[in-house]
Amino acid sequence: MNPKASHKLQNEKQPYPTPLFLLCCLSLWIFFIEMAMSQNTTIPVKVGVVLDMDTWLGKMGLSCITMALSDFYASHGHYKTRLVLEIRDSKRDVVGAAAAGTLVS
Repeated sequence: MNPKASHKLQNEKQPYPTPLFLLCCLSLWIFFIEMAMSQNTTIPVKVGVVLDMDTWLGKMGLSCITMALSDFYASHGHYKTRLVLEIRDSKRDVVGAAAAGTLVS
């Protein structure tokens, strides 16, 4: 066979992608979609917070905790666990705080 003729056959471009190429692209696309969807699942972790909500210190403390959680997850969005605050009021009483702590489950 003529070397120029074989070189000409190698340089010809196919007008459409091969079915195998399309199958590989589709498989990769499905794989990446599944990976993205599996990363969106979160695991809630309940955390009990007992504060005296009648004082400015309790209100400020709750505000700081929620802002800290919000800032943390804004910069660490890839974490699968999410803290869920279970907030109870101690009602200005140590016994009330202890009782509120036992109700968080």
